[in-house]
Amino acid sequence: MLNNKINYTTKSEHQILSFLRENSHSEYIYRVDIKQSELANHFDISRQALSVKLRPLMEKGYIRTGRGFIELTIKGLNVLGHYGKSAFILVQVEPSLREEIYRIVVDYKIGKVNRVAGDIDLILEVDGDLTASVLDKISRIAGVTSTKTYFTLEIIS
Repeated sequence: MLNNKINYTTKSEHQILSFLRENSHSEYIYRVDIKQSELANHFDISRQALSVKLRPLMEKGYIRTGRGFIELTIKGLNVLGHYGKSAFILVQVEPSLREEIYRIVVDYKIGKVNRVAGDIDLILEVDGDLTASVLDKISRIAGVTSTKTYFTLEIIS
């Protein structure tokens, strides 16, 4: 669940977290495939200076690092004011327009798009922060008859 505790970061910690968020791609985690030497060059500091700045971020649980990548955690996203959890948008469409609508939705590159059987046609898994803009785009597609949105409160497994 969201932690209401206020998290404090230094200006440079916030800049690093912001850079990582802006340059990551959302799957189940936010990951930037970047060497720490490249990140140091981006901030025009030495690799050693970056290491000093990353250490507290790791200790606070805001990031995880590995060979050639840095991952933002949910905790790190929360510091930046991002929700960081998925939203699921269930979409029902006019049957005669399904294929056309599927192509349009996939072309938006908004997250995972699952075609399903049943009383709905698509389940979109999107970044919770992007839900409003995704709903705006989806609602403008001719042939979309309804949507329902569910927000992840807590990942339990």
